[in-house]
Amino acid sequence: VTRAPEDVKQWCRLKAMLGRYFAGFGTCWPALLICTCVAVFVSASFLRITTRVSTVQSLSERAEISHSYSPFNSSHHAEQAQKQLTEFEQWRLDQGCSCRRGNQSTMPNGMLTELREREYNRWVKRQESVTPVSPLALCVADSPLQFVASGIEIEPMQVTLLVGLSVTSSARRSHLFWNNDVKLTFKSGRGLGVMSVMSGLKHVHVDGNTTKEMTLSLASEHGEELDAVLKHILYQNTVAVHDGWDTINVHFLENILNIHIRIRRKRLPYLYKTSSLSPPIHERVTVIIKTFERYEQVNKLMDSVNKFYPDMTMIIADDSVHFQKIDKKNVLQYRMPLQAGWFAGKNLLVSQVATEFLLWADDDFVFNEKTKLELFMDKLDNVELGVDLVAGYVGAQKGCGSCLEVGRDKEGPCVTVNRRCNRGPVKGYPQCVHVDRTLNFFLARTQALQETGHDPHFQHIGHTEFFVDGYHHLRCICCSDVEVDHVRGTASAFYNKNRNIGGKELRDHHTYVAFKYGTKCLEYI
Repeated sequence: VTRAPEDVKQWCRLKAMLGRYFAGFGTCWPALLICTCVAVFVSASFLRITTRVSTVQSLSERAEISHSYSPFNSSHHAEQAQKQLTEFEQWRLDQGCSCRRGNQSTMPNGMLTELREREYNRWVKRQESVTPVSPLALCVADSPLQFVASGIEIEPMQVTLLVGLSVTSSARRSHLFWNNDVKLTFKSGRGLGVMSVMSGLKHVHVDGNTTKEMTLSLASEHGEELDAVLKHILYQNTVAVHDGWDTINVHFLENILNIHIRIRRKRLPYLYKTSSLSPPIHERVTVIIKTFERYEQVNKLMDSVNKFYPDMTMIIADDSVHFQKIDKKNVLQYRMPLQAGWFAGKNLLVSQVATEFLLWADDDFVFNEKTKLELFMDKLDNVELGVDLVAGYVGAQKGCGSCLEVGRDKEGPCVTVNRRCNRGPVKGYPQCVHVDRTLNFFLARTQALQETGHDPHFQHIGHTEFFVDGYHHLRCICCSDVEVDHVRGTASAFYNKNRNIGGKELRDHHTYVAFKYGTKCLEYI
């Protein structure tokens, strides 16, 4: 290496000085030199790291103290989100729907068209009133409060605690939190209730306690006590509401947050009394049968029920013209007005059932060794499964259920009865599938059928229509482990004439279906 003369002189002087310094250490001086250099290097590195950490901590503290929030209004953003959702739903309606194999319901015209539109608009408004749409619960990414946006529910005129409220760590770092008195305002957005705070809290000033708008104030030096205050916030409904929502607007650190509270009546228990804790099946199930001019077939059915379930009650609704009195064990026969109709008879039957469950069977069915109603009961008694209706196989027919596929259109829904469809397997029961529509052989909860009802307009046809009525609430499954025979027998000419409809009567039926359900079309595939 080439060095300048002056550098060479300095280097020689340093070398001579170090030589004299380490001369007294004999042969150990190289090791000592190395240790000294290492110690100097470590000390310098530690000093640099300490300086950097101190700088980072100082910057972090300044950032935390200066942390602030951009004003955020949950109500405004929820309105924007709802607007987007509404526009999307309108776009879906604009796409329209159609029936692939034609229309089996006849659209009404003339006065019926105007009447249907008026009645449909009235129905929509009533649904909005009695079953309000759940408000959107918008989550705030940098919220100063932790809160439960939705899920709190109370009964009318009752009080509840606003659970889950606490100050977030980001809020505690805000200069707004420490440099000013802390204020929170709780306001009933729809005016359906009042806000209050439990008494006995120190350092809290309350304005508007038990009013629709309440403000809590704490001095900044007591800000740490805010979480304790938030555990005592109450809401009480004061306006009679059968089923509705109130929104609590919370103002805190320049933000407005929303807490949605559901107000509705809860169902009271409806229990069925039996003779013991483990009652026999005939105390829990009633067989119901609608018959018309088919006494040969219905007698075979009743005999088969008595054979396999000798104590089970059977209820017969009979609107035959050529009426015959039935005198059999455990049979209640109700004589109806002549040709009152299919669904009128069903309404009568369901209204007379006093047991928790009812078994529906057509009058030309016959029980056999595979008609094990206990297997139906096993599913209905499974509270975790939560089904209302369990159907079985009929005769040689394989399968007992189908799907109702509903498309949406500005002109009304498109309903397709897909007989090759199911909604997937039932957990824990591989022999069962979820369905929307079943055959006429099923065990069901009596209350579920009473709530669904049977439209007496359907006198001759009405199987699918019952499941359309129950589409939004009736939970059905179809299982292959229970079967019943289908023995049609010979029907009289009088029966065939009155049972099989066509011409104007069939067209009137299709028109009524389209009117009642507001459908654009209905088809079977």
